Amino acid sequence: MDENQGSSSSLPPFIAKTYEMVDDPSTDSVVSWSSSDKSFIVWNPPEFAGDLLPRFFKHNNFSSFIRQLNTYGFRKIDPEQWEFANEDFIRGQPNLLKNIHRRKPVHSHSMQNHTGQGASSLTEPERQNLMDEIEGLKNEKSRLL
Repeated sequence: MDENQGSSSSLPPFIAKTYEMVDDPSTDSVVSWSSSDKSFIVWNPPEFAGDLLPRFFKHNNFSSFIRQLNTYGFRKIDPEQWEFANEDFIRGQPNLLKNIHRRKPVHSHSMQNHTGQGASSLTEPERQNLMDEIEGLKNEKSRLL
């Protein structure tokens, strides 16, 4: 029995499908690995949302896809483009995908109740990533409108 079979079935479907989508050479004009092979780039967000997302997921919402990436610990690499990385999402190393787990959601009101700090407990890189994502989503919304 192939030991990889058991571990692939326990992979979160979101991670398995995202890897499959990025790794498929036929989708390279829309989404592909970066030159470092340690991140991926969505080159054409409208086509990605309209054509690829519905083939792999039950929706065509680019923002929802990005939120899912965030819940699995992906971070935006370049504020100028839709490039995302996770230390265990690497081209040619699907065996690392089993290390990617969904993070527990953090609710600001529950954090305030427990720590008294709320959103201010974010690290500076986390805060900057969120600000970059918000700005990118605003820009994408403007382009789409």
